[in-house]
Amino acid sequence: MSFMKEVDAENILATIIIPPRPIILIQIQEAQEKDADLAEIAKLIAQDMSLSAVVLKTINSAYYGLAEKVTSLKQAVSLLGLENITMLITGLSLRNIPTPLNNIDGFWNHGSQVASISAFITQYMGGIKGINGINKEEAHLFGLFQNCGKILLSQKFDEYQDTLKMATGFAQTLVDLERQRHRTDHALAGALLSSAWCLPTRITVAIRYHHDISVFHDGAVSNEVLTLVAINHLAEFLANQNALAKDNEYAESGWLSNTEELMNFLKITEDDVIELQSQVNELLTHLSDLPKP
Repeated sequence: MSFMKEVDAENILATIIIPPRPIILIQIQEAQEKDADLAEIAKLIAQDMSLSAVVLKTINSAYYGLAEKVTSLKQAVSLLGLENITMLITGLSLRNIPTPLNNIDGFWNHGSQVASISAFITQYMGGIKGINGINKEEAHLFGLFQNCGKILLSQKFDEYQDTLKMATGFAQTLVDLERQRHRTDHALAGALLSSAWCLPTRITVAIRYHHDISVFHDGAVSNEVLTLVAINHLAEFLANQNALAKDNEYAESGWLSNTEELMNFLKITEDDVIELQSQVNELLTHLSDLPKP
């Protein structure tokens, strides 16, 4: 991949531990390749009591508004669908990576909000098929993983939390400060994790360049990658404006500093953003009813 040309990848891999892809995700992928039905997927999930519990709590939450409580894992998997189940398990697996980051609940909650808003924007703007070749599932997955590199950097560098604090008070971007203090950045580390976990290539590339606005005019990446990045910046901005997300120390967005360029790419107006904010506020209220893993 092109981002590997920017650094000595072997040195990065030698100094930052990349967690292996979770076994459950490998098993689900192998089951999919064998055209297994949802009942077989449910059996795989049933082997892990904590995953099973979260799946059932999720489908029975107020967000889904079912008339009757679901008690069967097979039924829950059927109602959620394979893509949603895979996203849910991938997100939970990401949460299981140990990290010394402060206020880790705030970190995960913010990431989950941005992921859900990204998925909503994608469908809102493009219907069921999404926008510019990106569907809501991909947008959601990218939203979950965009900042996963911060977890890896926090494991490697004892002073990384100080870097995050410094970044909130400096005009200098976080990635610039990371490179200055640690000789790498969370975008690169996140792309390495995404690649190791076999996420779609365009998600991996989008993670690598999600802080690099120059990709919108240098032709280095695909239109699909640009769409993921633009939607994510908008999702971060909308999340940060909501009362439920105020004062989150992990909130960040390149939207305000690149509004015109991002709006032109997405072909939206200020009125569209205002309408989206109203819709997102309702979405976040619903999401607050979902169980916390």
